[in-house]
Amino acid sequence: MLHVLIDIDETILSVPEGINAKASSVMFKKVFGIDANEEMINNVGKTEMGIIQEVLGKVGSVTSSPEHKSQAVDIPEDAYQAWGQSTSQELVGHPARVLPGIPELLTELSKEPNVKLGLLTGNSTQRAEAKLKSAGLDKFFRDPETHQLIGVFGQMAPKRDQLFDIVKQQATPQDHFLIIDDSLIGARMAQAHNIPIVMVATGKATEGELRPFTPHVFPNFGENRWKQAASLITGM
Repeated sequence: MLHVLIDIDETILSVPEGINAKASSVMFKKVFGIDANEEMINNVGKTEMGIIQEVLGKVGSVTSSPEHKSQAVDIPEDAYQAWGQSTSQELVGHPARVLPGIPELLTELSKEPNVKLGLLTGNSTQRAEAKLKSAGLDKFFRDPETHQLIGVFGQMAPKRDQLFDIVKQQATPQDHFLIIDDSLIGARMAQAHNIPIVMVATGKATEGELRPFTPHVFPNFGENRWKQAASLITGM
């Protein structure tokens, strides 16, 4: 089975500017009682656990230590719930935008009997739900029996590459993997684990910055480029 692990933000959808910062600000105030938001740090490609830890360290609410950089830190579940809820509320009037060619690509891949779609995202499960539902893309990533989202999420580890460690722990010898992502952190993760990656330059990283990591870089999946991407993926 080929597991196609897909990032969310700026890979398959884009939320309106300011939504992420505003929703995180609500969470930090409600749960931690501080005035802060995720854009206080370089948050691109990072996990929700890591972002919360780093922001709290920046404002002095926690003491950073070398151990915290490699181990899961104790962020209360309330933080993920609150961030997911505030994101969902913000997206009601300002829905996420589906990026070019994504519905076609996901539809084509979902037809393949030897392909299983999943998420590898820095978003927590709650925030992933909010964004995917807003864009109408959640149906592609649900377990047919439990209806839960399939994948690994940002509340599971402080660093992005540790999410793939979780994937490997759950894998069988028959499983192999491919990643679809837009970020340099995603590219480095794939390189570190020697996993093929298809990249799309719809985020902050340019095609030129992504190309050293893989020859499979698309400006976006629009203008029928999704067909080329689908053929490439199913042929791996």
